[in-house]
Amino acid sequence: MRKKMVSVVLVLAMAVCMMSGCGTKEEPATPVETKEPAAEAETGDSGQEAAEGELPGAGKTIAFVPKQLGNPYFVAVRDAVEEAAVTNGFEFKCNAPDSSIEVDKQISICEAFIAEGVDVLIVIPNDATAIVDVINSASEKGIAVLLVDSGADESNYISYIGTDNYAGGGVAAEWFKENVSGKVAIIDGAAGNAATTARYKGFVDGLEGFDGIEILTSDYGNGDMGTSMTVAENFLTTYPDLAAIFCCDDQMAQGAGQAVAATDRDVIVCGFDGSPEGAQAILDGVMDATIAQTPRIMGTTAVEYAIKYLNGEEVDQIIYTDCQVVSADNASDYLEWH
Repeated sequence: MRKKMVSVVLVLAMAVCMMSGCGTKEEPATPVETKEPAAEAETGDSGQEAAEGELPGAGKTIAFVPKQLGNPYFVAVRDAVEEAAVTNGFEFKCNAPDSSIEVDKQISICEAFIAEGVDVLIVIPNDATAIVDVINSASEKGIAVLLVDSGADESNYISYIGTDNYAGGGVAAEWFKENVSGKVAIIDGAAGNAATTARYKGFVDGLEGFDGIEILTSDYGNGDMGTSMTVAENFLTTYPDLAAIFCCDDQMAQGAGQAVAATDRDVIVCGFDGSPEGAQAILDGVMDATIAQTPRIMGTTAVEYAIKYLNGEEVDQIIYTDCQVVSADNASDYLEWH
């Protein structure tokens, strides 16, 4: 399935670049205005202000379905997709489940957009396997499907745009080698989440054979701050000599950081996303580092590649975007999404 890979920006910042080689908060979705209540799809207040026929998206519709919209990371992707879609003359529609573990609801939303006959479907899958039938069904109806941030099992999608999450996990491992000594625990996302699973594997593989760090345990935080706080509290109770916690997104890292802050222990917390909230948490001493992604670039690039595909141009199936370490030294540069 995988054809060729191209990097929009390849700045993996650390030695892990020589390896072979984002996340989610469970809160109610941010509401968006609905234009067609009968369809299970909410629409942003974007319209088609561009002159008909002059722009590549004139008369066409892009639908965007993220994991959920309770996490600011996915809101950043949505905003970028909407801005690029409207600028290019598309009608923009968006709907999302309330949480990243609502796999069936995400599938139902996608199916509603397919039945409606949108031209482009941009998805951040909650489950890499469960989304396959949806992708293939859309493809059979001539709908271009692009994946952002999280991938899918083999299926007929046009392009994946996002971080090389496995390599990003390796970037985190390299940072741990330089800044951590001792026992480590991991808070993963949700089962079936391709992005956080890849980060987890990249982190674990990156530390293999390194004598200075021992990975003790891991558990799922489901991309939720409160759940991850509880998981971290359990880690801290069970392992009094715990040195650090790696979290596969910033929402979970903030929860873990709050659990650590409630104790008098010096336990390092590293997240993944590079969110403005994560950067502020670093400046506030709640987190120590995060691996930054570029959700706005992902969203804009997805629309650009959708246009190329609709115009009959050849497109790459995998487009990797930037990934860098954020710490106290540069956190002030990440108080807005990239």
